[in-house]
Amino acid sequence: MSKESRKGALKMELIYWAFQALPFVVAFLAAVALLLIFNFSFRRFEFGLGVLAVTFWLDAATQSAPVLQLGLRWYIADLPLIILGAVTLLRWLVSKQMPWRHPGWLLYVGVFLVNLAIGLATQGTAAGVQARGEFYAIVAASYAMSFPIAREQVRALVAAFAWLGVGLALLTVYRWVVFYAPITDLLPPEGVYNIDGAIRVIGAPQALVLAQALLIGLYFAHLGGAATALRLLSPLFLGFVVALQHRSVWLAAAVGVAVGLLLARAKHVPVWQQVGVVCVMFSLLVGGVMYGGRVGQDVASSAQRAVAGEGTVQARLNNWRSTLGDWYGEGPRAILIGRTLGSDMTRVVRDAGGRDISIAYGAHNNYVTQLVSFGVLGFAGLLWALLSAVRGLWRMCQRREIGVSEYAALLLMLIVVQLAYYVAYASSFIQLSLIGMALAACAPSRRDGKVAAARPVYVPRVA
Repeated sequence: MSKESRKGALKMELIYWAFQALPFVVAFLAAVALLLIFNFSFRRFEFGLGVLAVTFWLDAATQSAPVLQLGLRWYIADLPLIILGAVTLLRWLVSKQMPWRHPGWLLYVGVFLVNLAIGLATQGTAAGVQARGEFYAIVAASYAMSFPIAREQVRALVAAFAWLGVGLALLTVYRWVVFYAPITDLLPPEGVYNIDGAIRVIGAPQALVLAQALLIGLYFAHLGGAATALRLLSPLFLGFVVALQHRSVWLAAAVGVAVGLLLARAKHVPVWQQVGVVCVMFSLLVGGVMYGGRVGQDVASSAQRAVAGEGTVQARLNNWRSTLGDWYGEGPRAILIGRTLGSDMTRVVRDAGGRDISIAYGAHNNYVTQLVSFGVLGFAGLLWALLSAVRGLWRMCQRREIGVSEYAALLLMLIVVQLAYYVAYASSFIQLSLIGMALAACAPSRRDGKVAAARPVYVPRVA
C-alpha cells in the first residue's frame, strides 16, 4: 500500500471515530450546559430571569408547537422550566435568602400538587399535558419568590422587557414580511400565523409584553438604563400593539395608563409631564389609525366592534357560563379543589348565531380558569397572594423613599395591567414571575418575633 493510500485510510478512520464519538461529546457538552444553567440560576436571579425571557421568545417563535417527540411531546419551554423547577425546589428548601413563603401561595401550590396527583392516578399522562401551563407559571413565580427583590432586580426586569420587546418586534416584522410578501415557503402549514386574523402574527401574551414595555418607557424613563431606551422605542411599540389588534391588550394598556398617572407622584415626576407624554402617544395613535390605509381601517373596525360588544365578546360570556356550570355540576370535590386534571373539558356553548356548539379550548378568562382548575380553596389562596402583592407594593409607593417607591410603582403598574388582561386571557409564566417578584419585594421582615414594615433587601452576588 502506497504512502498516500495509508494516509487516506488513516484519515477515513479518524473521520469514522470522530462520528462515533460525536453523540457522546454532544451529550457531555449538553450535560455541562445544563449544570451551568442550574448553577447560575441558583445563584443569580438575573440569570434565571434571562432564561425565562429567552424561553418566552423561543416559545413565541415556535408558536408553542412541540419540537421533539421522545415518547412524550416536548415543547421548547419544558426543559428550561424543569431545570428552574429543580432550582426553585432546592432554594425553597435550603436557601437562607428566601424572603417569604406566602401562605396563600403555599395553599395554591398545594392544591395544584394534590390535583395533579389525582389526575395522574386516574387520567394518566393526559393530566400532565393539561397541567403544563400551570406548572410553568407556578415555577416562574416560585423561582422569583425565592430571591430578595430590590432595585437591582427590578432594573434587570426592565432590561429583560426591553430585549424581549425588541425580539418580539423583530419577530413580528419578519412574519408580516413573510405573509404579505408573500413568501409561501416560509409560511406555517396553515398558511397564516393566526386563524383569528392574518395580521395577528404573534399572540396576545406576546402583545401584552410589548404593551408593558411601552408603558415602562412612558412612565419610568427617568430611571435610566434600559428604561430610557424603552422611551425611545415607545412609538414603535405603540404601533405594534395597535396593529396587532388584540383588543384585550388595548384594554389592559389603557388600565396601565390610568395607573401610571395615579402613581406619578410616587415617582417624583410631575403629573403634567406624564399627561403630556400620554397625549403625544395618543396623537400618534389617532394619526396612525386615520392615515394607516388598510391597517388603519382594520384597527378602527376592531375598536368599533369592541365598543359595541360584538365579535368575540358575547361568545366569551357564553363560554364562561358554560365552563362554570360544568364545574359546579361535578360535585363537592371539584368545587373545593377543582376539576380533575386530564379530564374531558368539552362543553356546549351557544354561539353568536344562537346555535349550540361543542368546544374544548380554554375559558378565555384567567379568573374562571383558576376557579375551575383549583376550586374555591386554591382560588382563595391565589387571590390572597395577589392582594398581598398589590397591597404591599402600594404601601411601598406611599413611603416615597428613593430607590424604593419608583421600583415598587413600576412593579405595581405591570401587575395591575396583567390583572386587567386576565379578564379575557389566561396567564403566562413571564407574567407570573412578576407576581413572585412582588411578593418577595414586599416580604415582611421578622424582628424580635414581630412583623416589621416591608423593606427591600439587596441581593448578594452569591446565594
